[in-house]
Amino acid sequence: MSREVFALLHNDGDSMHAPAVPLVPTTAPPDGFKEKEHRLIGWEWRPFENAARTDALRLRHWKKNNDKNTTYTFARFNKTVRILSYSDSEYATVLQHATWTKEETDALFEKCRQFDLRWPVIHDRLPGSRSMEELKERYYEACRSLLQARLSAAAEGSGAATVLAEHPLATFQFDSAHEVARKREFERLYERSAEEAAEEARRLEQAKALEARLRGQRKALKPGGKAATLQALKASLSASGLGAGDDLALGGLPSLAGLMEAPKRPRSVGAWLRSADLSTKKPAADKQLTHFDGRMRDVAMPAKVLPSEANVRLYNSCRAHLVLLVELESKIKRLEYEKGVLLARRQGTALPPLPAQASGAGKRVRSDAAERTPS
Repeated sequence: MSREVFALLHNDGDSMHAPAVPLVPTTAPPDGFKEKEHRLIGWEWRPFENAARTDALRLRHWKKNNDKNTTYTFARFNKTVRILSYSDSEYATVLQHATWTKEETDALFEKCRQFDLRWPVIHDRLPGSRSMEELKERYYEACRSLLQARLSAAAEGSGAATVLAEHPLATFQFDSAHEVARKREFERLYERSAEEAAEEARRLEQAKALEARLRGQRKALKPGGKAATLQALKASLSASGLGAGDDLALGGLPSLAGLMEAPKRPRSVGAWLRSADLSTKKPAADKQLTHFDGRMRDVAMPAKVLPSEANVRLYNSCRAHLVLLVELESKIKRLEYEKGVLLARRQGTALPPLPAQASGAGKRVRSDAAERTPS
């Protein structure tokens, strides 16, 4: 160990008992602590009155000494419904009813004001045998008639007329028959058994699955998608022996409108080659490309086309029809094979040979039929 390092560890005097050098100050600064002392806030047991109450009840609670607010904090949450009031002349003019007296109407409005339109409580507190729907109908009809009468008496364009016209009960009409039917339906739902609830849940799941299937079909019928404009395709091929009801033969075929769609041109400024408008449509399955090339040679389609406007239009139309023709031929072969498999399964004979261009669906049908055919 060097002398300098040893001097850092030990003092020159009594190195074994020398105190260690402190790393932090051990004395307080001359000014004392910098944190200022805060005076504690006291609390008082004060009386208060709730402005939401009408009985002048005085209660007490703890409040800070520096809080001079005498209003009860939670009184602002007391929200009440503003019930309309009427005079004797207004009742005699617009509020008379064949089955309601003035005393009954006054009692109804008083209970509505007391219980803030809580109709179950109002129906319980009012004497008589009237239903809750009858009470509601009388109240809302009286309010509407009263507001319409005041609106007619108010000056047109004045502030009072505007307030009356914007009142929510000025045009509201209570339908008691609908309310009775609604409650009856809720009672029927509450009285369902567990089996009925399970059956309804099962039907809802079936409806959800059906809606998902319909959404998929609508998506498939969009232009450019599988089986797009299926009805138009059926009509155009009906002369070739395909009936209007042959959904199995036409299902999953590409759309002729989608095949004849012009290639998407990039949104660039300037000139472009018309040869970029030549269609490159081809069958979906790669195994059909050889057959498609043969069909192109059968109609003497040149490998390179002079891309004039008329040539591009005719080439795209011819290529789209050839793609659809190859798809139809493959579909017919697959359906003929499936028909032969079904006949062989019914008659117990050997299965027909698999067509050269049959897809995986035909192979699955063959394997399924082989498993079911008795040995």
